[in-house]
Amino acid sequence: MKKFLAGLLGTALLFNFASAVPKNQKEIEKQILKIAKKYGCLTCHDIDKPKNSIPYRIIAKEYQGQPDAVKKLVQSIKGASFAKWQKIGPEKYGVKPMAIYMPRQRSIPVEEAEKIVKLILSLDTSKVKVKK
Repeated sequence: MKKFLAGLLGTALLFNFASAVPKNQKEIEKQILKIAKKYGCLTCHDIDKPKNSIPYRIIAKEYQGQPDAVKKLVQSIKGASFAKWQKIGPEKYGVKPMAIYMPRQRSIPVEEAEKIVKLILSLDTSKVKVKK
């Protein structure tokens, strides 16, 4: 009975996450840009183009499928990150970020950080090229 309830709870959580993220890529991008604009993220990031930092679609490609991806990325947003992409960006994706340091984003509530991370992770990354 406990296994059944645990499985039922897991399925409910999965469907809850799936329903919280839109299926349409244009809608996902629109929501990402809305949140990113609100908190000034667009100064360094874009969906597809490198700016001062790595595009969201490459971040999605790197972290999709990792069980702790949301936690790691929220920690990067809220706690800062240093030189995370300086090596992996050029070597794996052919993109060298200009910014070395991402300052912590204190003004972004954790709930909003989680929301944008989940949206980023739901981006279609099938066209992101990984260097061999």
